[in-house]
Amino acid sequence: MISFHEMLDGIQRISELLKATEDVKEAVERSTAALVDLRTMLDADRLSQFESTDELTDYIQRVVLPQLTGAQDTLESASSSSFKRLNMATEQANKLMVRLQMLDESSLGGLF
Repeated sequence: MISFHEMLDGIQRISELLKATEDVKEAVERSTAALVDLRTMLDADRLSQFESTDELTDYIQRVVLPQLTGAQDTLESASSSSFKRLNMATEQANKLMVRLQMLDESSLGGLF
């Protein structure tokens, strides 16, 4: 059997774990903005301003690649721990659901 207190505790733990969705959302928003900036940096009009391939290569190495690396780092750092927390929330919800189903079945007394 599961008590009301155990059920409430389980739901609170799941709620805390689900806060990871905000971390992922923020990381995706920041990375999306960085990729929009990157697209602007690689716009044909901007790239046509460079007079030589050396200038273009320098621009890509100094400006474009750090922007791309920043977007990647943002996604990797936020997603790794957040996905672990979301997986834990799923596991907790599944365990709680099983216990609640047992409660439901025992309260019906096997009538159905």
